[in-house]
Amino acid sequence: MKSYIKLYGPSIEKGLISLENLLKKMEKRYSYGNMITHIISVVEPSIDLMTGKIIGKGTVEIGEYDFVIEWKQTPTKKQLLSLIRKIDEALLYTGCRYTIATKD
Repeated sequence: MKSYIKLYGPSIEKGLISLENLLKKMEKRYSYGNMITHIISVVEPSIDLMTGKIIGKGTVEIGEYDFVIEWKQTPTKKQLLSLIRKIDEALLYTGCRYTIATKD
């Protein structure tokens, strides 16, 4: 499943940079050491260790949408709302508005 984001100016470049930075933050791991990372990975390998979410990756797209976030599993409504909240925060000072569509 993927969430497709379409950005609207005035500064789409700032918006794309903010979204890329958001995904980098979400991809960071806890710094408790390899042992805990390994144990958590074995227990539930599909969950991102930093966020506890099931987001895979995000990429800039050329075409109908500007940015795509790939989910590792089908997200719940709560997870989608959490992602929207994080996107709102990331784009707050860029001047960008956006639409988001999540589908297979």
